[in-house]
Amino acid sequence: MEHFEAWAETNFEENLAVLIDYLRVPTLAGQGVGVPEGAEATAALLAAAGVEPRLIDVPGAPPVVYGEIGEGPRTLMVYDHYDVQPAEPLDLWTSAPYEPTIRDGRLYARGAADNRGELAARVRALAGYRATMGEPPLKIKFVFEGEEEIGSPHLGEFVAANRDMLEADGCLWEGGGWDDDGNPEMTLGLKGIAYFDLRVRSADADLHSSLAAIVPDAAWRLVWALASLKDADERITIEGFMARVVEPGPEDLALLERLPLNEAKIRETTGIARFVNGLTGLALKRKLYFEPTCTICGLTSGYGGPGAKTVLPAEASAKVDFRLVPDLDPPTVERLLRDHLDRHGFADIETRLISGVAPARSPVNADIVRAAIATARAIWGMEPAVSPNSPG
Repeated sequence: MEHFEAWAETNFEENLAVLIDYLRVPTLAGQGVGVPEGAEATAALLAAAGVEPRLIDVPGAPPVVYGEIGEGPRTLMVYDHYDVQPAEPLDLWTSAPYEPTIRDGRLYARGAADNRGELAARVRALAGYRATMGEPPLKIKFVFEGEEEIGSPHLGEFVAANRDMLEADGCLWEGGGWDDDGNPEMTLGLKGIAYFDLRVRSADADLHSSLAAIVPDAAWRLVWALASLKDADERITIEGFMARVVEPGPEDLALLERLPLNEAKIRETTGIARFVNGLTGLALKRKLYFEPTCTICGLTSGYGGPGAKTVLPAEASAKVDFRLVPDLDPPTVERLLRDHLDRHGFADIETRLISGVAPARSPVNADIVRAAIATARAIWGMEPAVSPNSPG
């Protein structure tokens, strides 16, 4: 490793310049901005590290940039994404989002931390390995997609169509960072999500509120339906929902015990006096990392402008998301939600699944997990903060 570390130090400015050039290319999947340019720039990054890139067309989506290198008894997949979040509001930026700027030893640009920085670092690390130690003793497969920031709606189709090509013994996902105590963070899983649009119509048009005595109020219908999904103790009350939640095992709980969580800082930054149900310590961490959620993200109905308007709403809608843990997945939640509403007299509430991603979690004792932890100890000289699951 000494030769590699010397290479990294000697080539620091060159590697930084590579990242800066890469950050200048905006790629916004939701707006259709810079997609071909982002894919080409990503392919060029792989090619410069000695990996022959392929741009694989995905119907209705940006191409997946794929490449593989090396031979050996095991295969490692490296997943990242080359699209970025929109930069608005622009007036909050100190420097232009696509003009990378270094201030006080930090690099500022859209995508510098999510996910262009990690993507470029991994590819340049391969370049350094090949320059100092030769070809890697295992097969490495790079899979870079271009619509993660809009929920990866086509990635499942790509995986289903290319299962043999994507077979691997382990996968490094995007992201990484440091916790509040300065320890390197490692996350073994992610919650999934099921995002719904709920809608109800009770009349042909908004009416005068004097008719509320005899005409149903769409806003009340929706509020009552939403109130049936979760009780005042924050328990999700959809029949069969919580029964599918896999309880954390002893190894998971042991990780939670060691995982730092700065409760005071979270309360300070969020402006809250206490956490849900007054939770603290291990119980708080268990709820954060291992329990699903049901969140009303937005409500729309009637009149919300200045002053008064005596209106009886004819339509009401809500955005609701569920954060999912094993063994919950979007199709199952969609079915359970529909059955629950019908059972409780809310057949008139329309439900539409807008987007969904299943949860994923690696076993604590998986080979790739043990290898990653050992590597973090060797590189940083400290114990990593290992989270068995991400709240996100």
